[in-house]
Amino acid sequence: MVSKTDSTISLALKQDARHPCAGLLLFDMDDTLVQAGTIVSKRVIRALVAAHQRGYVLSVASGRPLATLNHEIMQSGAIDYAVCSNGSTVTRMSDGRRVSHRCLSRTDALDCYHMLKPLKPAWNAFVGDGAYFEWKGASYMLTGRTGATARAGRYAGDNGGRLRGMARLAWRGLRFVVRMARGGANHQVRSILPHIQNASDGVDKMGCTILGEGRCEQALQLLRGDGRFEVARMGATELEITARGVNKGTGATELMKYMGVDAGNAIAFGDGGNDLPLAYAVGCFVAMGNADDDLKAVADEVCPPVNKDGVAMWIESNLLAIK
Repeated sequence: MVSKTDSTISLALKQDARHPCAGLLLFDMDDTLVQAGTIVSKRVIRALVAAHQRGYVLSVASGRPLATLNHEIMQSGAIDYAVCSNGSTVTRMSDGRRVSHRCLSRTDALDCYHMLKPLKPAWNAFVGDGAYFEWKGASYMLTGRTGATARAGRYAGDNGGRLRGMARLAWRGLRFVVRMARGGANHQVRSILPHIQNASDGVDKMGCTILGEGRCEQALQLLRGDGRFEVARMGATELEITARGVNKGTGATELMKYMGVDAGNAIAFGDGGNDLPLAYAVGCFVAMGNADDDLKAVADEVCPPVNKDGVAMWIESNLLAIK
């Protein structure tokens, strides 16, 4: 791990043939740049574009696969790289070149699936350019019993009290189901098992929701005890699973190695459990105001929550000197 530095880090990256730039910025997507799964404020887009024009190199650092990233952000012209599926893939956006690809083997993915089967999880899996979600998971989200809705509740309640907060969570769940039904790179399926069985090139990431904190903890211990998997806990009931030694931090490190950039010259933003490795991989980590408490504890700084355009506010104040 890279030791944490204070907030007064150098933003001057070493010059190299790929990117003579002012700094490297990495951003989680959901509940960091994007609200309620699909909403991105114009202020955030403007801040990303302005930072890019100022000479910073920008990269997404998301748990999502590349094909499902927010189109408004990815088409803004500000994003140079994408660290996706919790570090399983690193892609150069200018030409689609894969800088790095480290996935679960089909055998390991199948073993993971069958290992947790007695705990009755609702699964998702990212295979190639497709994202496959079991219908059971959509029903969990609509009832508000997932880690995603719990995380959204940390800022939803700021907008007019508990009832409006609950309405926002229900709307988030409905938008998720509608988005799945529309297709594209997202596929709603009865079971992910056939898609894993056909994944000859491996599985980038698996995820599951297991209702009940005790059962989710049991699944976490089973996977960690096996030794083949990297597991991030997202709230009380959700797990994200990649190959051992693959996480957002290793993905960011692969990108910095490719660019010839020292870790101390990178800044990252995030809110959830899968951002913990990222926090230790960069020189400065900024946690969102709506972030998990354990992430805030290791952050160099905390910015306002996503619904207050926290990333934009931090960039304006610290990188663009916009008053």
